[in-house]
Amino acid sequence: MHRLLPLTALLLFGCANGDGGGAAAGSCSSYEVAFQRLTGGSLEAARATLSRIPAIRSVRVVRAGDAVTQDFRQDRATVTVEGDTVRRITCG
Repeated sequence: MHRLLPLTALLLFGCANGDGGGAAAGSCSSYEVAFQRLTGGSLEAARATLSRIPAIRSVRVVRAGDAVTQDFRQDRATVTVEGDTVRRITCG
């Protein structure tokens, strides 16, 4: 029974942000809707904007054909570009 207490506390804490969307308050994913405004813009502008968001500690740039890890980091934004144009920004 004692082994279940930490797991139960962790599960309850994870649901406590109350947004219902599964995004932890202050995490990269809480900004994903705003990323749509950066799509179609330049990589430089996207980097400048993302660097000002406190929840994002690193920005990963991915181009067609790049190999990337599939580890999830809630403090990382992944910017998919074509040339210098942002096509997509996701978290993880």
